[in-house]
Amino acid sequence: MTTRTGWVRTLLPGTTWLICFYLVPLGLILAAALATPDMIGRPVYGFSLDNFALVFQSTYLPVVARTFGYAVLATVACLLIGYPCAYAISRYGGRAKPALLLAVLVPWLADYLIRIYAWVQVLGREGPVNSLLQRFGLGPVNLVGNPYALILGLIYSFLPFMILAVFLAVERVDWRLLEAAQDLHAGPWRAFSTVVVPLTTGGIAAGCQLVFLLSLGDFAIAQFLGGSTYLMGNLIRDQLATAGSLPFGAALTATLLAGMVAFVALAGLAVAAYRTLRRTRVHHG
Repeated sequence: MTTRTGWVRTLLPGTTWLICFYLVPLGLILAAALATPDMIGRPVYGFSLDNFALVFQSTYLPVVARTFGYAVLATVACLLIGYPCAYAISRYGGRAKPALLLAVLVPWLADYLIRIYAWVQVLGREGPVNSLLQRFGLGPVNLVGNPYALILGLIYSFLPFMILAVFLAVERVDWRLLEAAQDLHAGPWRAFSTVVVPLTTGGIAAGCQLVFLLSLGDFAIAQFLGGSTYLMGNLIRDQLATAGSLPFGAALTATLLAGMVAFVALAGLAVAAYRTLRRTRVHHG
């Protein structure tokens, strides 16, 4: 058996799986998005861009903008919280690193819906947060059903992805470079920003991509914690699972996928541009 034949046989199962369960369903979604709905919302296949035009009409455009906006907010918040956490675990965790990482992962290992319902109970009118507020004469307050609870739920659900991505990047840092920068009279912040941050841009980009993509497609957190806050995931669910328009739901799905691909591409380009700029500065410095 030649090397080429061996590679083909090795890749065949995975390739078949991707074609059957990813590319074929994706093709069906795109075909439905280009179709027109019949009287009961089923697709009549053809080529029409009316469904995509409907996505960006004034009725649904705020939902699209809100979805991407909340995904960006959740990503930024996870980065601001997750980077220091990952850095501290990697730099100062010592023998406790496995235990600290386990502490980060254990809540995430619980069922997705159970975690959401737990937050509903914690923030509810009869929950412990309101009980504490009432002791100070500040309650009861309705803490569920608003954008703040939604953002909190997104951060709680997807923060471990950011921590793990950044942790793996920090683990690969050569700390002798940081010591060399300090020997050259660079202050702690300057040494950190000029040595550690550039060396961990790959982890930052990976963590941001994971959190953004997961936040963008979520609908359960918006439904149970966001109240009337309506996101694209909720809109897609209503179109596909109830008496909506399947072609319009497919167009929403395709738009969401396009946004995900665009974000991943932009993140990759941003990291490449940053590294190129760094190399240029070092070369001319």
